[in-house]
Amino acid sequence: MMTSTLHCLRYAMAGALTSVAFSAMAANPLMVPDPASLQWADTGPQFPDTQVVVLDGDGGKRGPVTLRFRCPDRLKIQAHTHPGAERVTVLQGAMRIGLGKKYDDAGLTEIKTGGHFVLPAKAPHYAECIGDTIIEIHTDGPLGTTYVNAADDPSKKK
Repeated sequence: MMTSTLHCLRYAMAGALTSVAFSAMAANPLMVPDPASLQWADTGPQFPDTQVVVLDGDGGKRGPVTLRFRCPDRLKIQAHTHPGAERVTVLQGAMRIGLGKKYDDAGLTEIKTGGHFVLPAKAPHYAECIGDTIIEIHTDGPLGTTYVNAADDPSKKK
């Protein structure tokens, strides 16, 4: 539970980094920030070598959240769950995704740039990034990640 709470706080902190952009958007709701100006934040030990930026919402509170997640080539993410359903679009690179409680390379389906997939709330899933990958996720907060096997959680490894 503590790791999940810390993960939510990282998302909330990433959201705070973009609060200046949101203040400007409140004055002009049609303003669209330049993607080059997005301030990516490290996601921390639960997803090593990855970054996140919250585009809309607050990951620590109830309500809709839109975020982008960036991961390096060949990063494998072991089976885990999230409390809310995720509607995911691959913006760059490719994401190989599978459903199940254990990582299984044979069970992965590749979603290429421009592709979209939906993960139900609390559905165990695992993934691999192909190339420098960026995905956009639409979900509901509060955010959290729970690894199916606690030993697979990179934040618990020394």
